[in-house]
Amino acid sequence: MITLEQLETDPYAALGVRKFINATCHHTMFGGTLIPEPSLRAMRAAADHAVDMMELQKATGRVISQYTHADDGFIVSGCAAGMLVGTAAILTGSSRAKMEQLPYLEDGKNLCIAKRFARKIDLNDGTEYVDHGYALAVQTAGVKFVEVGQDEVVTAEEFDSAFNENVAMVYWVGYAPPGDIALQDVIEIAHAHDVPVLVDASNSLPPRENLHHFIDMGADLVCFSGGKGLQGPQGAGIVAGRADLIDAVAMQSAPNHGIGRVAKVSKEEVVAQISSLIWWAEQDDEDRITEHHRKSQLLAGRLDALPDCTTEVVFPDHYQRPYPTVHVTVPVGGDLDGAQLIKLLREGEPAIAAMTHPSDPSVVRLDVRLLEDSEIEAIGRRLQEIMNGA
Repeated sequence: MITLEQLETDPYAALGVRKFINATCHHTMFGGTLIPEPSLRAMRAAADHAVDMMELQKATGRVISQYTHADDGFIVSGCAAGMLVGTAAILTGSSRAKMEQLPYLEDGKNLCIAKRFARKIDLNDGTEYVDHGYALAVQTAGVKFVEVGQDEVVTAEEFDSAFNENVAMVYWVGYAPPGDIALQDVIEIAHAHDVPVLVDASNSLPPRENLHHFIDMGADLVCFSGGKGLQGPQGAGIVAGRADLIDAVAMQSAPNHGIGRVAKVSKEEVVAQISSLIWWAEQDDEDRITEHHRKSQLLAGRLDALPDCTTEVVFPDHYQRPYPTVHVTVPVGGDLDGAQLIKLLREGEPAIAAMTHPSDPSVVRLDVRLLEDSEIEAIGRRLQEIMNGA
């Protein structure tokens, strides 16, 4: 029988759940980020009283506005939830009748332009399907995607040619590979067609200026993950943007009965999220990146002697985001590929979560930003054990 005392002391041990050293980029699979103490204290204090949730959201919206330069903001249960209610807000505005039609708008203006999604093969029957990834939240609100581009790169000409009278919005990600259309051009072309742009900035922090960079460009709505760079609760996220659209987001979201009712966020999460936003924004960016580099170099130094492997610190990352990652490359044709090495790290002791590389199966990526030096040392020892025994 599990006791409350056991849960208070070590909830994961009490429940028989393994704890991981999380060397991923705040991946949701491994619980996201680590919440700083000021936010935890604010979260605990918020639990002691009842409040009007819409008044609380209005108050936190004013804080979001200060840091994002947006007219207003709203806190929901993650970036994907923000994309759902943000899309719904664009489709319906403040029309309650249209809100009740979602996800099947009767007027037919429901197209959404987006970069071409990946295609994958269903292992059960061999059927090819579109892998929308996070954008499934956008589709859930009721849009049909108009895809543009090939091989991750979109030109301004093909983007512009995708617009017609039934296009309601554009969905775009806040970072892109080299050679892709600039987000500024995406916004300017969309606005020339009187079409709003929703930016998925889930994993676009750091740098700190990205809190307001997309709004400054002219994006109509921007969605941030609360449990990644901002170090808030994993079950929270931020939508920032135009006042009219945030009003519609509020109408769509809990405690109201819109399509976003399922994206309910608690008073404790709202307070913790706004606390983490303030805490994170007030940190010194140069000090933060210096510490990230120190930790990455510490790990790379522990891995220099890995047999048959090469180790390097990559900065910026493969999407040009300004933080370092440590890449361990295993020999092609050897006993292990990257996926197998990641599996061994997950199954070992201590359990370690690492990342694949999107285009190189021989590379394992390690993000040490949230790790203690002792955990970095543990990763180094475990990789030595695996590679020396392979």
